[in-house]
Amino acid sequence: MNRMSKGIASCTGRFLAGDRRSAERRRVIRVLSLGLAGSLVASIALSAAPAGAVETYVRSSATVTLSGHGYGHGHGMSQWGAYGAAAVSHLSWQSILAFYYPGTRLANLGNPTIRVRLDAAGSGILHVYSSSGLRLAGKALPATGITQYRARSLAAGGRMQVDALSSAGWKPYLSVASPAVFSSSTGQVAVKLPSGSRRSYRGSIVANRTSSTSVQTVSVLPMESYLRAVVPAEMPPSWHANALRSQAVAARSYAAFDRARTPSGRDWDTCDTTSCQMYSGVPAEFAASDAAVATTAGQMLISGGAPAFTQFGSANGGWTAPGSQSYLAARADPYDGAIANGANAWSASITVAAMQARWPSIGTYRQLRILRRDGHGQWGGRVLTAAIDGSAGSVTVTGATIRSAFGLRSEWFVPTNGAVASSSQHDSNGDRRPDVLAVVAGSGDLRMYAGDGASGWSSTRVIGTRFGGFPKVLTAGNWNADAVTDVMAQKPDGTLWLFPGTVAGALGAGVQVGSRWGVYDLVFPVGDFNGDGHPDLMARTPDGGLMLWSGNGQGGFLGAPRRIGSGWKGFTSVVGSGDFSGDRRADVIARTASGLLYLYLGNGSGGWLPPRLIGQGWNMFSTITSSGDFNGDGKSDLFGRGRDGTLWMYAGNGAGGFLQREAVGTEWNMFSTILP
Repeated sequence: MNRMSKGIASCTGRFLAGDRRSAERRRVIRVLSLGLAGSLVASIALSAAPAGAVETYVRSSATVTLSGHGYGHGHGMSQWGAYGAAAVSHLSWQSILAFYYPGTRLANLGNPTIRVRLDAAGSGILHVYSSSGLRLAGKALPATGITQYRARSLAAGGRMQVDALSSAGWKPYLSVASPAVFSSSTGQVAVKLPSGSRRSYRGSIVANRTSSTSVQTVSVLPMESYLRAVVPAEMPPSWHANALRSQAVAARSYAAFDRARTPSGRDWDTCDTTSCQMYSGVPAEFAASDAAVATTAGQMLISGGAPAFTQFGSANGGWTAPGSQSYLAARADPYDGAIANGANAWSASITVAAMQARWPSIGTYRQLRILRRDGHGQWGGRVLTAAIDGSAGSVTVTGATIRSAFGLRSEWFVPTNGAVASSSQHDSNGDRRPDVLAVVAGSGDLRMYAGDGASGWSSTRVIGTRFGGFPKVLTAGNWNADAVTDVMAQKPDGTLWLFPGTVAGALGAGVQVGSRWGVYDLVFPVGDFNGDGHPDLMARTPDGGLMLWSGNGQGGFLGAPRRIGSGWKGFTSVVGSGDFSGDRRADVIARTASGLLYLYLGNGSGGWLPPRLIGQGWNMFSTITSSGDFNGDGKSDLFGRGRDGTLWMYAGNGAGGFLQREAVGTEWNMFSTILP
């Protein structure tokens, strides 16, 4: 389907109100001189998300609820966008086309003949209604006493039989060589559709013999007559005149593109469905659409001297998608959504039962992992590939496959009721809210402080004992892929142990996962730093080298570590902050002895983008750490423990800076370690 124009038809004459969002009021407060320039924040917020970041959404109910953008493939012109550009931004039809097809230019096509395969007529036998002036191969057909004619294939000889229907029933009228061509002095031929309804078409109707039992029906007519039925079928005729004119030129160019590339020997140029362009004959015509066709008569877009491939769709959701031609480029679209509608933004639900039925090899559905997006727009843009995981296995599919399987409006979507199983979201009890773990000085008890998802605490309990004897203790994210945060600890002999988290409370029995980890003076989790969908660790050598240990998603490591930095010796604290900059890549925050705070941006594939200075005065804290999105606003936050034991939360603004800080605890100096 090239355009998904059904979205237009379903919304004709009505616009969905209440979709206009007021600008978010942001309180960016300079705490300890933290903050970023407004222009920098704006540029980060508008940047496209990376295509390689992996998102994991764990099953939370019997239904997966989605929010989405756009209706159709998103290539070329958005029809709702054209409407917004014309009615709200007052663009001319020429300017609308220039925006959606940059690099093309207008040229005159004239009014050539086009041949349209009529799938609406079926493939068995062609029925036409008798009328005064009806002709077969240019010769007049009797009308008196005849109500219909039909053309059917004969078994041999490449010939066709034309029969006539009268009160006496069907009688053979004439045998002709294929094709059988019906025309009329009125310029219209009325066809009986398989449903029994009657539809008139301009030009001639051609029945081509395709086998001994079937025919293929083709409507042959001038291009401008064809467009009179196409434009109102693709865009509501009540819309702004310049939107209709841009649609007329796009439809003319699209048909000319098809016509220019018709294979030799094929008896049709284009078809009458959304696989090509909607074409419903004379009943579809409207005066306003006729005027748009007439005003732009013969005008088409060309590129390189040939008709342009002017794809279009109902709505692109605010970003066009890259297509097969240079002029089908990805770009932000300020016009799509200018008029509120249900194609720009939508919601849908998929039942777990439906997913299991569609892919039975997965067993019981557990989670959806979005592996790759196109990088354009909210959430990182359209889904390119995703993995559907279950108890028995996993399948990797395209976003287009998910869209088709469940009738979604586009492949630009995000689950909204699934737990985001992020290794930087420290959920230690399975309630999908980040928690904080800390070792009590003296007793060595490992306590879990369960977050309530709104900057507070819901409960506390001991989940492990004798952790005071470990030189290093850290959270490891969902290291064994069960969506509950696990704990790692290094023993004095240098061995590294994994203690699986459980929703029941206490940690599971430890399993050795490494040795010789005593060579590192610092180890901390960084989430999915290399973009493969599994959490990773970083470790610092005494000379300041930084090593990346990649998790394998099964409770172990993916081979040997890789050196990804040097000169890190000068930092007194280094923590993985999850996605702190809002670009869906795992980042690292580091503090110098003088209290400067730097944000080291990950590039999503195991490397770095340029770092930023994001604060000063952070040497007032004995510990800095992060547990993910502690206040529930969808952005990673940071904790700082003051020398007096007060625990402060610095809410991230999602763009590499902070909002207002908040005291979330006291007497936290009772802990020897707050786990990173």
